[in-house]
Amino acid sequence: MIITVGNTKGGVGKTTIAVNLAVEAARDGKKVLLVDTDPQGSSIAFRAEREKDDIRAIALVSDKLHKDIKEFSAAFDWIVIDAGGRDNAIFRSAVAACDLFLLPVLPSQFDVWAAADAIAVFKEIQPFNGMIGRMVLNMVRPNTIVSSEAQEALAVYQDDIPLLSEQLHNRVAYKASISNGQGVTEYEPSGKAAEETIILYKELMQLKNN
Repeated sequence: MIITVGNTKGGVGKTTIAVNLAVEAARDGKKVLLVDTDPQGSSIAFRAEREKDDIRAIALVSDKLHKDIKEFSAAFDWIVIDAGGRDNAIFRSAVAACDLFLLPVLPSQFDVWAAADAIAVFKEIQPFNGMIGRMVLNMVRPNTIVSSEAQEALAVYQDDIPLLSEQLHNRVAYKASISNGQGVTEYEPSGKAAEETIILYKELMQLKNN
């Protein structure tokens, strides 16, 4: 299973989602590779802080990622690619490399508009590799009008890249856990962030098994 977590817009929380999915897969007994395509190296920095050796992390800032990843696919159960920040050859290669493209979107009008660019890339590449795509609302503030409006606006993409039912909220645990090299399920196992991350992971596993 190769998952690319990406967006052509920065600041949407893709690295936080990517590392938490990697942690959940490792906790689930999977052999996990975390691939960082961003020159800033945030996922690599997370791995450097992590005491456990249950996740391997590499930097592949390359427009040949979709070809290079093949040598790792047999050795790992889950490969999580942290991709994006702009529409370039590296981002497109990361999308082409995956079985599942996960697009984090913030609940704001600007972010909903910006999501169209990443969706266009997905639709362009999908016919060639048969991947599936899903969106996830991230950093949501509960019971806000803007969140409901974002869901309604994103519904127009339902036939191409549906919005997952699970949302990730704006919680302190997501930021606090990263500096410890931990996922939220390790940092605060009984917390709300852990609960919603587990649900997200299970949703993605169900997609994999369908």
